[in-house]
Amino acid sequence: MFEELSLHILDIAMNSLAAGARTVRITVNERAQLDLLTIRIQDDGRGMDRELLRRVLAGSVTTKRFRKKSIGLGLALLRQTAEMCSGDFHVRSTPGVGTTVTATMKLLHVDLPPVGDLNATILALCAANPAVDVQLDYLSDTERFHFSSKELAEKKAASRAGRFWRGEEKINYEPGRTQTVKNESATAGCLA
Repeated sequence: MFEELSLHILDIAMNSLAAGARTVRITVNERAQLDLLTIRIQDDGRGMDRELLRRVLAGSVTTKRFRKKSIGLGLALLRQTAEMCSGDFHVRSTPGVGTTVTATMKLLHVDLPPVGDLNATILALCAANPAVDVQLDYLSDTERFHFSSKELAEKKAASRAGRFWRGEEKINYEPGRTQTVKNESATAGCLA
């Protein structure tokens, strides 16, 4: 069992990446008024048929091809944590469509692990495959937060393009050398 819920999330979301997901959406919903914590990991990866899902939930198989031994305890461990904290656990998966894992736990349960470092979890997922849109929705009774790596990349690209066209940024490309960004006006950039 993991010491932090963010490590459960990381393990299951890494399975999503291994299953070819292009989008991984993680939702953490803390409802203090209901004494309920819900964690949901959704992907649009390969999905699993009923038999494979049954074997994965039993912890007797993994879908990761690079493993030497056929182990796969991620879902089984999250299910154990949810049930230990007076909660529930569900997996819905359709071949070719994707998988949704949902775990609920009593927020005030004495055995509930801390949520942990979600920032590091999201960063690790983004670094593992930058082409995948990693999304995080963190909700509570009073707050809402949304992150999307795709939206962030688009904003960054638009910002950089804007600086280039305003003449604030010029990139000098020299093969085999570290690239530098120089601030120059557009006119000076055209004359260089």
